[in-house]
Amino acid sequence: MAHAPLNAAEGGAPRPDRPGPQRRLLELALGAAWLVGLAAALQIVAVLLSSSPLAAALAGAVVADLVASRAGVPWTDPLEPEGPGHRARIARRVGLGAALSALAVLLTLGVSVVLGWATVDAGEPSVSFGFAVARAIALAVRDELLLTGIPFAAAARAGVSSRHAFAFSVLAHGAALGLAPGATASSFALTSALGALAAALFLRGRGAFAPIAAHASFIALAGAGLRGSLLDVTWVDGALAVGTRAFGPPAWLAAAALAALAALVLRAGAPRPGRSAR
Repeated sequence: MAHAPLNAAEGGAPRPDRPGPQRRLLELALGAAWLVGLAAALQIVAVLLSSSPLAAALAGAVVADLVASRAGVPWTDPLEPEGPGHRARIARRVGLGAALSALAVLLTLGVSVVLGWATVDAGEPSVSFGFAVARAIALAVRDELLLTGIPFAAAARAGVSSRHAFAFSVLAHGAALGLAPGATASSFALTSALGALAAALFLRGRGAFAPIAAHASFIALAGAGLRGSLLDVTWVDGALAVGTRAFGPPAWLAAAALAALAALVLRAGAPRPGRSAR
């Protein structure tokens, strides 16, 4: 896969030559074109394969990977050495991303039960949960390469601060849901907060593996995981779910948990006084 170097704030080496204003605008325009073009292609794929959600998700992930590679989105930081321990580092990033989203789901569920917003019964794991996980991973690959990878890759090429790419990525996640029928303020906040965690992990985790893991973990757990596959949750007030199905107090609580975790990731990865950024 083609890679664009992460900028200095993302953990990569600083660029030796900062693009001029015209070049910067051109790179940003190209990034926007990649974003819009990929979004259109994914919409076509979704329509063509609407009869099979799993097939549509898998095809969308393949298309996103092919297009994002042309746009220079890195799965891993190309400046990071691929010697001994490289796969272990990637595995740790995947585990961290998945664990952070799982923590947000469990915190939200626990508080919801204590406050009477939900009741919990034992679930019945089945093979269908495996298909749900596969679909969650495919959707996460599709969305994170589109909504996180492309903004950061364009910003890196244009020499734009990663903070601007972070903000744009968060807004892009929210906007993608805001255009869907049935979206509410709470579901928008939840999706934006999940985007903030993904963008923070991309920024500090040196590539796409950690944000994809976080996104997939949230989809699988808040979706099929709480609807009988792992636990059977009955929501009394609002609901913690994926996309527009989330609403009410649990959705707001999950948004707050995800936003707090995103802030912790950013703080943990920020250079400390007296320590140079890598």
